[in-house]
Amino acid sequence: MVLKSDDVNYLIYRYLKESGFLHTSYIFQFESQVHGAGSEQANVEPGSLIRVLQKGLQYMDVETHLNEDGTARLCTAPFSLVGKHVCSVQADARGAAKGAPHGGHTLVHDAKEKRGARVDNGDESESMDVDVPDADAPRGERGRRRGLLVDSAQLLRGHAAPVFLCAWSAGGVLATGAGDGTARIWDVARGGSVALRHEAGEAGARVDITAIAWSEQGALLATASFDGQLRVWTGAGELKQQLRQRRVPVIAVRWNRKGSSLLSAHLDGSVALWDVHTGQLRHELLRAHAGCVLDADWLDNSTFATCGNDRTVRIWRDGEPIKTLSGHSADINSIRWHPAGKFLASASDDGSVKV
Repeated sequence: MVLKSDDVNYLIYRYLKESGFLHTSYIFQFESQVHGAGSEQANVEPGSLIRVLQKGLQYMDVETHLNEDGTARLCTAPFSLVGKHVCSVQADARGAAKGAPHGGHTLVHDAKEKRGARVDNGDESESMDVDVPDADAPRGERGRRRGLLVDSAQLLRGHAAPVFLCAWSAGGVLATGAGDGTARIWDVARGGSVALRHEAGEAGARVDITAIAWSEQGALLATASFDGQLRVWTGAGELKQQLRQRRVPVIAVRWNRKGSSLLSAHLDGSVALWDVHTGQLRHELLRAHAGCVLDADWLDNSTFATCGNDRTVRIWRDGEPIKTLSGHSADINSIRWHPAGKFLASASDDGSVKV
């Protein structure tokens, strides 16, 4: 990892300018000589400094609330960029922890702060601006008409905390996961849902849902949570299997093609391979990566790839490593096999995609 002061200065300059502090940004630009360092040639997206700070804050949150044995420490106190963090747990009258615990793949905040000014609770739909092609327009003009008002968007209510994940099955069934300790399978037509609850062992405390994935056939849904729970549900929301390796946060879950095996990627750098029919652990790769495993993807029923913040992609067959790919200079966030299996794409924090 290379951290240069010129790059940091350029991100600060961009933040000041994008936030409207024009005079301050010009003074900072002059004093730091940021445009003389060549950083302005970089392809830096708007809001880059905020994203870096948010990512660092999430890492600090996880680091603070992860015990040495891999268990998650329950905490409802807000985690901020400045000031000393003091953990606390508030209990309501029923003895359950009030609010969702921090830590893990996502930070749980008060949902009310994110809602802001919304429609009344009785309104089940919202308008939204989307980019859609105009079917009546000439072919050359399709896609040019932007900001069309679509007032048929449906609002699905049910979660009591920020929603982190959503996934469609092959049959068009929607599943979501949130910071209220539940995943939900939705009846989109009626707006109703079936709640898939993940209760932690201590006082019924809620846990973040960190990963969801439908099997390729769409018959089964896998869910994972920050406290290490890994569960398999039917499409109707009935619990089929509960798989527990150890209390280590799960970052990603992936099904093989047949839907017979389930792969789970973990915060401590380990990967687990499960037999869904028996619920047994087939392979446990304790040191699959030198850091957190951030993503995984199956090539077929026995071969899969993983990536992590150790900047490598590793390919496995039947739980044995067969190849390691390197070349990225930062965390590798996502990998995907080509549908025909010819190529493997990787996306990284270094701003590049490699195939």
